[in-house]
Amino acid sequence: MLLDIHSHILPAVDDGAEDLIESLHLLELMQSQGITDCIATPHFYPHEDNLEDFLQEARTAFEHLKKIVNERKLPNIYLGCEMLYYEGIGNSESLSELCLNGSDFLLLELYDGCINNTLFEDLKAMKEKLFITPVIAHIERYCDAKNYRKLLKFVKDENIPVQINAASLLIPEYNRTVKKIFKSDIKTVIATDAHSVKERPPKMAEALREVNLKLGREFRTKIMETSHWLFEKIVTEIDYNA
Repeated sequence: MLLDIHSHILPAVDDGAEDLIESLHLLELMQSQGITDCIATPHFYPHEDNLEDFLQEARTAFEHLKKIVNERKLPNIYLGCEMLYYEGIGNSESLSELCLNGSDFLLLELYDGCINNTLFEDLKAMKEKLFITPVIAHIERYCDAKNYRKLLKFVKDENIPVQINAASLLIPEYNRTVKKIFKSDIKTVIATDAHSVKERPPKMAEALREVNLKLGREFRTKIMETSHWLFEKIVTEIDYNA
């Protein structure tokens, strides 16, 4: 089992796959790299998107794609979103509708300027008031933010899982940042964040090989353990409760 928790495979919903053909090509590439399960996470921008319209469009595209995926025996797909953080998110009762596969986990995108005490208070509120666990998307991208070290300490202390893009492991500029994250005992998972076949394809197999080469099997094992843990929380428990 290999879960990809971050991808933009839904056809013509956001800046990901342009059409159904590209969606299927992306899933074929994922399958060739060993990915068995994939969560579609189209972008949700709370200050731009209407929640009901977004959910309807995403669900319609998802159900259409899922039918064909099942017929072709491609990786299992589930629906979620990649939500952009906004101040006060910790008090939003509607977050449960945007979680990954109806679980208690939400893929959350940050931006450099939001990394401060207000963010940390919101993340705590999400966990303690809404009982939703944020998963910080592509955490390596915020490495130039003023409070990046505080962010890493916070997610470690609060046991908040983070996600690193597979492609980032292949970019030398991220080497130091990625190693620091892996060695900090933060719950870390690799995901493709795949958008397109040509420009931003899935690179999971290459990334896992890179982990083996640069960090060793111990860290690859930790990554896989986190992937299995998330699979149980996001997929297995939801299916069991259904």
